[in-house]
Amino acid sequence: MHKIFRNAGRIGLILIVLALAYLLYYFKPLPATEPALAAMHSSTGVTVSTDSNTITFQPAKQATTGYIFYPGALVDPDAYAYYMHNLAEHQIATFIVKMPFGFALFDNERAASIIAAHPEIKHWVLGGHSLGGVSASIFTAEHANQVQGLVLYASYPASNISQQLPHTRVLSISGSQDGLATPAKIKVNKPLLPANTQYVVIQGSIHSYFGEYGHQSGDGDPKISRDDARTQILNHTLSFLQQIQ
Repeated sequence: MHKIFRNAGRIGLILIVLALAYLLYYFKPLPATEPALAAMHSSTGVTVSTDSNTITFQPAKQATTGYIFYPGALVDPDAYAYYMHNLAEHQIATFIVKMPFGFALFDNERAASIIAAHPEIKHWVLGGHSLGGVSASIFTAEHANQVQGLVLYASYPASNISQQLPHTRVLSISGSQDGLATPAKIKVNKPLLPANTQYVVIQGSIHSYFGEYGHQSGDGDPKISRDDARTQILNHTLSFLQQIQ
């Protein structure tokens, strides 16, 4: 009888190990690629630092505007470094938030600790890609007194937040060939955002062009180059952030 229990216990342990191995494999994020990997290094005008929760891109001169970014689900946070490093070169302090198990929805509040740690920054904008944008929308709606702007990359809120953001500026950037956050989904969810939301559609762009992590399963087929889309996304984001006062 004891032998049976011992064997059952061993089998149970093996099953638990296999289940954990499967979950670790399933939750493995899409890895970052160039030029994001190069952007993870400090430059003359930007100091890059990282800890267990945040990747920070600090301009050489003191920034008064901060941009906190929530990654897409199961995407390596490093994949957004190209955008954040370039924005920091324009005197905007940027922060990529690392999320539990790669899902921003597991901790919508992670931006709060960054804001609290940087009292020198007077103007805050939250941004996010895909499901990261959903999470960023939730935080912004619940902290409208702290956040002046919201940037959505191929994303839209999960519920109506228009009434909670009467004075918050919102920018929605999407791709015409996106196979996940499709143009139809962006359109049908417009009533969830404030009426004065600025909408930009990158013609020919896809979902995977909002980060540097290769081609995502289920995405559409691009009609422009990644370089072209990247430049447009960066320029529209920078123009929006520079208007936040």
